[in-house]
Amino acid sequence: MSTSVFLPKVCFNFKIALLLSSCFLWAISLQAQNSDSTGRKTFEVRGYLKDLQSLTFDNNFNNLITGNLIHNRINVRWNPGTKFTGAIEFRNRLFWGEEVRSIPGFSKMIRNPNEAINLSALLINSESVVLQSTIDRFWLEYHTSKWDARVGRQRINWGIGTIWNPNDIFNTYNFLDFDYEERPGRDGVKVSYHLTEMSNIELAAAAADQRNKTVAAIKYFTNKWDYDLQFSAGVYHEKLTMGAGWSGRIKDAGFKGEVQYFAPRGDTTAQINSTLETDYVFEKGWYMNVGFLYNSNGVTKPVDNWNFVTFRLSPQSLMPTQWNSVITIGKEFTPLLSGNLSCIYAPGTNLMILLPSIKYNIASNVDIDFIWQSFFAEQFGQFDGISHRCFIRAKWNF
Repeated sequence: MSTSVFLPKVCFNFKIALLLSSCFLWAISLQAQNSDSTGRKTFEVRGYLKDLQSLTFDNNFNNLITGNLIHNRINVRWNPGTKFTGAIEFRNRLFWGEEVRSIPGFSKMIRNPNEAINLSALLINSESVVLQSTIDRFWLEYHTSKWDARVGRQRINWGIGTIWNPNDIFNTYNFLDFDYEERPGRDGVKVSYHLTEMSNIELAAAAADQRNKTVAAIKYFTNKWDYDLQFSAGVYHEKLTMGAGWSGRIKDAGFKGEVQYFAPRGDTTAQINSTLETDYVFEKGWYMNVGFLYNSNGVTKPVDNWNFVTFRLSPQSLMPTQWNSVITIGKEFTPLLSGNLSCIYAPGTNLMILLPSIKYNIASNVDIDFIWQSFFAEQFGQFDGISHRCFIRAKWNF
């Protein structure tokens, strides 16, 4: 059999196996979980099903583009003993409508570019409908009182801040992608050694689909003077990098910060990303968070066409602009109803993003969310709207 004939059959079989596995695990997740003689669950299956409707407008609330997404996730956890834990998690998404048709190469954009092995399958890839199934997590962990080691597709989270995380060089979180609570993962290995109850050393390495995108680093974490402190050093995309972060309190207010340095290589210059953040809980349940981000390589002047500025964030570009600030105000009005408002502003470019949201809990495992995203900026000497997006989401946890 020739290779040209064999590979399509293998790809087709993989797609079918991935879809059938997801459907099978979804079905058994509704059944009782397995437990051993001590009552400890040895096999657990959880997940959720979400329906997300989106409306996208231009600056004058014209040229409406609709989007539709059904998002299903299956999380399987295996606990065969006290020293081993395993997990496999599936992410299935069905996109359809005008948004799919209007974005060139839509199916390529929804894949995580940091994965070394492509475990995604496009079960449907047409002009207006895309069905993607992917193995989002797939790892095995060994742990003792001193050691923890995990290998496979996982999230290596070194960030401290709420919105921007310069120290998170393995998998950057895009704050605009609110529908991805688990956040992106990487194919790699992570080993931790606990020096004391409050300090450890962690070594991590992650591969990618290209050799020059490999990330490897070591981190030291400790607690001093009632502050969590961390220091890291390693290689990011063939560039030497060093970072530091902290988290503590000043009286009743939280105080966090991170800084990351990328050494120059070839024709590139050195780069520094840093963030400061504070939060406070007021009486009657009001919450406020204020943060600042500096990106030494970011844009400093107004942009005439923001369509050419990417918001596909990376560890070296947490925002496309150099100076950035954010303020978030939130409150739980009742046990079932909560609201949140964030405003991001970048001086110099006069970019502003408004992010209000409302969440209502219909039942113990059913939520309804209303999310809005509005982008404003200075273009051709005038401050005006760029685009507006409205989302309505229903989520059922099982």
